[in-house]
Order: sequence, then structure tokens, then C-alpha cells
Amino acid sequence: MTTSAIKSTAITASAEAGDDIVSSWVAALEGALSSRNAAAINELFERDCTVRDLLALSWDFRNAVGRDEVVELLSAADSSTEISVRVRREPLPILGHENGRRTIAQFLSFRTKVGEGEGFVKLVEGEGGAYRAMAFVLALSAVDTHPEQVGDLRPLGRSHGPNPSRLPWHEELDHEFTRKDPTVVILGAGHNGLMLAARLRVLGIPTLIVESNARVGDNWRNRYSSLALHTPLASDQLPYVPFPPTWTRFTPKDKFGDFLESYASLLDLAVWTGSTAENVNFDVMGGRWSLDVIRPDGSRRTLTPQHLVFATGMNGEAHRPDLPGEADYKGTVIHAVDYKGAEAWAGKQAVVVGTGVSGHDLAQDLAEHGVDVTIIQRSGTVVMDTSTFHAVMHANHTGGHYTVDEADLVNASTPFGALPSYGAAQLALVKERDHELLAALSAAGFKLSDGPNGQGVLGLIFGQNATGYYYNAGASELIADGTVKLRHGSVTSFNSAGIVLDDCSSVEADLVIFATGYRGPATAIRKVLGDAVADQVGNFADVGEDREYGRLWRQTGVDKLWFMVSLGIGDGRFYSKLLALQIAAMDAGTLCNSGN
Repeated sequence: MTTSAIKSTAITASAEAGDDIVSSWVAALEGALSSRNAAAINELFERDCTVRDLLALSWDFRNAVGRDEVVELLSAADSSTEISVRVRREPLPILGHENGRRTIAQFLSFRTKVGEGEGFVKLVEGEGGAYRAMAFVLALSAVDTHPEQVGDLRPLGRSHGPNPSRLPWHEELDHEFTRKDPTVVILGAGHNGLMLAARLRVLGIPTLIVESNARVGDNWRNRYSSLALHTPLASDQLPYVPFPPTWTRFTPKDKFGDFLESYASLLDLAVWTGSTAENVNFDVMGGRWSLDVIRPDGSRRTLTPQHLVFATGMNGEAHRPDLPGEADYKGTVIHAVDYKGAEAWAGKQAVVVGTGVSGHDLAQDLAEHGVDVTIIQRSGTVVMDTSTFHAVMHANHTGGHYTVDEADLVNASTPFGALPSYGAAQLALVKERDHELLAALSAAGFKLSDGPNGQGVLGLIFGQNATGYYYNAGASELIADGTVKLRHGSVTSFNSAGIVLDDCSSVEADLVIFATGYRGPATAIRKVLGDAVADQVGNFADVGEDREYGRLWRQTGVDKLWFMVSLGIGDGRFYSKLLALQIAAMDAGTLCNSGN
């Protein structure tokens, strides 16, 4: 294409309707993709744009940051799949302004040879009125071989008319898998395991969840009494079963546990509770996994599923330092994971070691129940109020512009590894909104951090795969007014009455709680599958050099092994569908396994 022709394809602002502008941009994109014309692609994107391909142009998660990477990604040979992109007529384009430039945000739909999907593009006006993409994402949402069994395709429940071989509903479900082994076994019935099982069931793929707790939801019920979700309700929805309009704004942990148990029942999910998996191996010749499931009565059942999914959570084993003198200490020492509540400690002294989310939550719970609490801070902490957390980190879900699914797609337009670049601007907004709270904390001696490279929470989570932040739900005020006492340093040892800090000072306590975090999720892989597989998958839940979340929700490099782990419910909701679609594509023979 000549230079003059390239200029003629630039989208100008002469058309008044944003829909027309987006339609023209999409038409130009289709032409550029079909011809893999690098120069034409270059003209359609801003210099500092972001693009993500989520199973649309490839069978992997790919992304590009900056125009040069975008051109390379979209003009590459493996991007030559046939694709037809269209502008969705509803909702209407969202018109806005950013940094003095007009923007148009619009949702898209597309079809490929294997299925269909959804997309999102944000166009920004440039020189001469030309509109180019600042953000663009395409995500597969359905495969033709496994349509979602919803609406008119939903299960009958009971067929009308005579049927001499009719089975009762529960026998038809066959949650004991008496007739055939499940295609997929998921380890873990937390929200991630349940959401993936729901997605797979709707696609018609027989799935079993193996859960060690006695009941679905016990992983929440068994935690400390004051725990509740701190994310906005719109971000916490699970697929197919939205919370009722009377639902609490912040969900208490027991209530959420009960909801998960109801969710499994309402969606007819097969869950074997009180059960564990042993002798887990992959049969290379047979192309299947083999595992023994130990049921609550001690019986053993050998299963041979095609796929094995770990949904065992982002946190592995609790990390607690082994310090000298603990044997001489007269009080009680626990990790935060073992804290059940403050009732037994009213009127006594407690020390909480650590100023992350758990450390703050536990210190607040103890202080509110009459316990004399001291919190130990070793290094600076990034703090923002929960209202600010909602406004700056969940704006797409709480702003009123998008449905839950639309907000998920907008969020997905930015690669995880690119999020730290937005951290400094977000931190500035946090400091503006929370200046009184942060000033009060500083006056009390609390060490505030700006995060790595001044990128705040985004830099910690997505730049360093680290913690060290707190979304204030009340503990900060208690620290600021002295209700929760504050000490600085590292705990080096115990004495008979309490802990000793690295400045040789001591703090007396009847209870010492180490809120010192957890080992990574790879510990579960090592325990179940052994060192060889654990070493092969490595840090599969870290944001990697490709700016994606390790091997989460996509092929792992190990035959038919998957990881359904997420930091929050929102990511689990969105990426569970993409994982389920990959399994469905393998089931249909559309996708080949890339395991080694």
C-alpha cells in the first residue's frame, strides 16, 4: 500500500457519529489483518497503545505494548487466521476526553473459523482529526463445537411424554460418575474451582471437583470471624448466578461460604467434599491423568480424567519465621491463617507482626474486642482507603458505564505487565483523595511507601509479584489515634514474656500473630505432582516477561495440566471462560496440546 493510500485509510473526525468512526476503523483493521500489511496496521494504532489477543488470533494469550510491538504481533504469520470483526450496536459508543483529546470507546464482536468472541477498542483523536487505537482487545467467547447450554439450549430437567427408561434427576446427573469417569478433575472448590466447573458444565464437559474440606465454602467459613470481602459487589459476581439486589455491600465470609455452597447446588456441580487426591500421574501413552481420590469414609476411587486443574488458591503454605527462644515463651504463637477470632483474648495483650492486609485486619479485630494490640511494622506499606480502592482500581465495574462482562473486557485490554506504568498516576490520585488519612498515619509514625519506582499497588502486585499494601477498612484510624500501638523493626527472637526486636527492645504479649504471608501456589504442585513437574512449571503464577500471568488459565507446557488461580473473583470470572474454551477446543480436536 502506498503512503498516500495509507493516509486515506486514517479515520478522521469528519463523521459526527462515534459509531461511524469506529466502523471505519474496524473496516480498515480487517483489511490490514487480512493482508498482514504492517504499514496499514501501523497507521491504526497510537504510539503508546496496548493490544491483547486472548485466543482470538492464536491459541494463547498474547499482548503488545507500543506501536512497533503491535505491528509485529498483528502482522505475524501466526496471526493469519480468518477473522471478521463487527461493531456492536449496543451499547452505543462512549464518548469522552482524556488529556484534552477526544476519545471513543466501543465494543466489538468477531467470528473466526472456530467460534466467536467479543472485543473492545478505545480510539483517541490525534493530529488532523485522525482516530487511532489506544487500547484494543479481542477475546474468544464461544467455540462452535461446544455451544453454551443456556437459554433455549438449557437442560430439560424432565422430558415430557412417556419414557420407560427415565431416570430421576440426580441419577441422570451421576455425580458419582458410575457410568464414565469425568473429562476434567479440578482440585479445589473455592470460587475459582467452582466458576471453572460451572463454565465446563455449561459447555457439556463432565467435570468433578475434589475438595478436602467437609463442605463447599469451608475455606471461607474456617477463617476469622470478622473477615469480609472488601472489593465492590459488582466485581465479586460469579457466572450465571448474580447476587440478589438485597445482597450486602460487603460480603461476610460465612455468607460468602454459604453462597458458594448454594452455587454448587444450583448449578448442579459435582463436588466430592472431604476428599483428597493421591498418586497423581500422567499416562503419556494413554494421554490421560490417573489419580486416586480418598473419600471421607476411607474408600479409594481411581479416576482417569483427560485434564487436571489446580484451583488450590494463590496462597500456598503459611510462612512463619523460626525464631530462637520460642520454646521459652509462655504465651501463644500462631500464624494469621490460624486466627479464628478475638473472643479468647479480651483484656489481654497481643502482638501482630506484619502490616499487610491480614496484619491490619487482625489488629483491628483484636482492638475492637478489647485486646491491647501492638502491630510491628518492618518496612513501608502502601495504603489507600477502601472507597479510593474502589474508585481507582475498580472504576470500570463501579462507574455505571458497563455491565460486569463489559467491564471485565475493558480491564482485559491492558496486559498485566503493563499495569505498573499506570501506577504513578494512580498513586497521585490516591494521595489526593486520602491525604487526611495518610497524614494522620504519618503523624503516628506509620511508614508509608510509594511502592517500587513510585508505582504504588500496581507496581507491587504486577511489577514485583509482591504484597506490602493495605486497603483501609478501619485499622488505619486505630493506628492513627493510638488505639493500636505501633512499633518498628524485625522480630529477632522470643523471651518468656513476648518478642524481641532488632533494636533489642521487647514487647510483652499473651498472643503473637505472624501475619507474614504465604509461600507461593507452587507448593501445592510440588506436594501433589512432585519436584520434577513443579520445577518444570516454575513460578507459574507470577507476571512474566511476556506481561501475562505466568501460565495461569492457559497451556502450562505440561500435558493437559491447567492452573485456575487468581488474585480476585473478577479475574477468575473472566479467565475461567477462556480456560474452559481451551479444554473444549481440545475435546473437539480443534486445539492440540502443547505439553512436553
